[in-house]
Amino acid sequence: MSVLLGILCIISSGLGKSSKDEIIFTLPEVESPRQIVVEKGRIYFVDPGNIVVYNLSDGRFLKKIGRLGQGPGEFSMGPRRLSVLGDRLIVKDVLSYECFTLEGEHTGCIKEPEIIAFYQFLPVGRHFVGFPLLRNEDGSISGPSGCIYDSNLMLKREFFGELPAFPTAPPPPSVEKPKGKSDRLLIRDYGDYKVFEDRIYVADSSRGFSISVFDESGNLIREIKHNVDKIKVPKSFVKEIVKKWKASKDWQRRYSHFNPVVPKYFPALIDFKIDHGQIHALTPAKKNDLYEIVVMDLEGKILNREYRFPLEPNFETPFFNGFKYDIEGDKLVWFSYNDDKEIYELHIR
Repeated sequence: MSVLLGILCIISSGLGKSSKDEIIFTLPEVESPRQIVVEKGRIYFVDPGNIVVYNLSDGRFLKKIGRLGQGPGEFSMGPRRLSVLGDRLIVKDVLSYECFTLEGEHTGCIKEPEIIAFYQFLPVGRHFVGFPLLRNEDGSISGPSGCIYDSNLMLKREFFGELPAFPTAPPPPSVEKPKGKSDRLLIRDYGDYKVFEDRIYVADSSRGFSISVFDESGNLIREIKHNVDKIKVPKSFVKEIVKKWKASKDWQRRYSHFNPVVPKYFPALIDFKIDHGQIHALTPAKKNDLYEIVVMDLEGKILNREYRFPLEPNFETPFFNGFKYDIEGDKLVWFSYNDDKEIYELHIR
């Protein structure tokens, strides 16, 4: 009888829907997730006002970490990005990072020494690493370039050149549209970095399938580089993008003055994760509507290549691909919005 009641509770709460290869849980406590991070059996969602935590094994809601405010452990503008380093949660606010234990206990705050913009500012060993937008002598902004800071957050050295740039923002409605159409690149190179233990891993697809590994002081240890097949951009790619543009409510304001442009090939690398001492690199290679994930050890030796990624990547801003999914052991975990039920759902495969 107790087993039966337990099953009925799971079904009535909407938490247990599964198929042969996939388990789906509803996420009623999540408002509008920006990022998912899975670590040590827990799922962390970056939501507008806090971090929402679930149990990976059964999709059970556990707690919320932080809240909007100006006090210790609170977010002035809401959490923006989360990193798990060892037993610490490091959450980006506006110009600072709030630090918590995995249980959600607030342990301190890190102030950004520069304008880091989209990229993280993270501790690595006895140092800190970031990719800030630096101000030149003439007042212009350059970057983002890799920088190492000492324990007092003073700049120690630059160790990596500029990562691929983000697309320019659309003009506000009040700005007069330019005469004629300007080019808009629909496929861009990918660049981001991760900290794992006392190493810095920097991916930059402008160098091909390339992940450079540095020690905590910014000294190059190795470059993981593989010759992979170039994936040609099909003619249908642009047609599909333009079709979506024209169906958008923002067609006149945002898209009508752009001329879509694509390179001949997709970038060799469009995201990467590090989990359990392995690197998981997402590529644009596609088969049966699934994208390829290349699994390597930390020295770059390829252990496995498998078509298993089910989401459509963002090629215009590939930096954001990693926000929608994570990898925990042999599990691929992601979230999506169910329009019919008007609720977010968690997928585990």
